[in-house]
Amino acid sequence: MTVQGFAVLYVVLVLLLFAAVAWKTPILRDRGALAPGVAAGGQTFSLARSQLLWWTLAIALVAGWQLILTGNLLSPTPQVLLLLGISAVTSSVAGLVDQQNGAAALLGASRGWLQDILDDGQGVSIHRYQALLANLGLGLAFIYKSIALDRFYEIDPMWLGVLGVSSALYVGVKSREGGIPAAPAAAPAAAQPQPVNPGGAPPALTV
Repeated sequence: MTVQGFAVLYVVLVLLLFAAVAWKTPILRDRGALAPGVAAGGQTFSLARSQLLWWTLAIALVAGWQLILTGNLLSPTPQVLLLLGISAVTSSVAGLVDQQNGAAALLGASRGWLQDILDDGQGVSIHRYQALLANLGLGLAFIYKSIALDRFYEIDPMWLGVLGVSSALYVGVKSREGGIPAAPAAAPAAAQPQPVNPGGAPPALTV
């Protein structure tokens, strides 16, 4: 097999590994209290966790590809560290927001990855949709240009600003999003009145 063939095989294996981890584990799912009837591992997916895994995948693909083709492991650039930092901070702050919401935002059952990450509790939201497009577009450009240039592509600082603003807007609006309200406790059943015998004697038992 040629070197290019090994590189392609590496990409396929990495994609399969990330897909298996995302499918078989709750790595991309929200953390918190589950709504009644929702099984562990069946709760909604998280946009912030998906963003962190996406940039981890992009950097791993580029680094592994170049290592196989050139025999050299690329040194991380400040931009690579910034990309991972933005994603890690977004995921951490989003997790803190979920903890603060507590029981007021119980996690419901997943309706599919795309629906979950775009829904803010009241339908598809523009800030989540914008964050998805920013991360997806910049990530694909980063992978393509990095492979073409044989080095980590330096994304324009203004586009990094767009990514940062998108993440900040997502986290800021997330703090005001509503979850699934907790089910109210069932009221105790009212005691049924006992029948009274007009004659004052206790009611006869029936067999």
